Amino acid sequence: MWQLFERKKMNIQKILSVKFNNALFCNKADNKTQPKFGLMMSQPLNCDMVSFQGRAVKVIAKDVQAAIARREARAIRDAKQITEAKHAPEKTAPTKKNLSGEERKRGVSISTAKRIRNMILASQEQVQDFMGRIFGDLKVTEISLKNLIIDFSDRAKSEVSIMEKSATRDLGSIEEVFHGRTDIDGTKIEGITDLNASKIVMNYKTGKTETENVLSRLIPLIKTGQITLHEIELQRPSAIKTLGKKEQEEFDYVSKAFLDKLEDAQEEVLNGLEINPDKIKLINRPLPKYTKFNYCALHLILQLNEKGSKPFEMQIMGAREAQGKIFDDKRFKFFDGKELDKKYAPLVESWKRLLSDENETAKEEFFRYCKDANLQLRKDEIQENITQRFLKRPNGLFKTIREYKLTPEYDLNEQYKLMLSCEA
Repeated sequence: MWQLFERKKMNIQKILSVKFNNALFCNKADNKTQPKFGLMMSQPLNCDMVSFQGRAVKVIAKDVQAAIARREARAIRDAKQITEAKHAPEKTAPTKKNLSGEERKRGVSISTAKRIRNMILASQEQVQDFMGRIFGDLKVTEISLKNLIIDFSDRAKSEVSIMEKSATRDLGSIEEVFHGRTDIDGTKIEGITDLNASKIVMNYKTGKTETENVLSRLIPLIKTGQITLHEIELQRPSAIKTLGKKEQEEFDYVSKAFLDKLEDAQEEVLNGLEINPDKIKLINRPLPKYTKFNYCALHLILQLNEKGSKPFEMQIMGAREAQGKIFDDKRFKFFDGKELDKKYAPLVESWKRLLSDENETAKEEFFRYCKDANLQLRKDEIQENITQRFLKRPNGLFKTIREYKLTPEYDLNEQYKLMLSCEA
């Protein structure tokens, strides 16, 4: 009789636990005999409510406090950046100089640039291996044409490019190239962050959801310390700067909420359960940069947790933007006094004609056309994602020169063909 009573008592406890989903109805004895049942019922409450142990509740509370502290520290940083941006002179990029004559001597010598190049080649192999391991199965193939990534590539900066970029920032040594320097007035000049680099080119018709699905593969790697996220930087075209915040965000490849997740993952690793906002360590996340190139992209500075690895820049953009940027990089370099490979001589000759004083108006019109055409590339990508239809322009990748006061040789579709013929 007594055994029957004990069995009924146990059944009543089970029924109450199921009905109310409340671990207060489960005593310690029950948890020892039926641990899986109690834990399973307590899962939705996201804490150890089965035993109601004080220690477990405190850990969860500390976790929440730490997350709040990180957000407070970031809010202070963001507010400070906004205030500084309002009072500081507009800067779209580091100051560029015409790198001829004496000005080239402000950077490292060609021999030092070669030493730096040799130093970054080994770490570039690590980047190449990483990209293949993490994103290789997402790449488009003949069998899987609808995969999310058209291509990913990587490169180590060339000697000439290292020499030129170091000159634009007055970085005169290996130490300064890697770690930056402090100017006379106390301004921090950053080193060259894209000595090693990779690029992910998203497939046509993809939008923010698809891009975030790709980049979400970084989050578990960050949380387990396999990779460190140093910086998040949004690149936006200066042509959209006058638009409202919501309209500008439509041009981004990922949402602010997703970037917050990336930042959360890294800062959780950096800070643990630190709840003092003054002691919180934050990654670098500047305000969106408005580029003279007028292209959209997301830049992440990452570093593999491997011996000999160095920070590398991961660039994410769409297929149209990537094609346009290949051409516009060369245009920007030429008009900025940088060297272009001799194979591009026909393209250079075309641009040289715009440098004379009598052609100043034509040069400005050409720049305006390039700006509008590059912005149209991103608009086309957005439209393709909305309609899920490939958009084909009859004359090529770019909008035509028809509405601009320029001769046909400066039509970007023709100039793009000329660039490809130079490379062939």
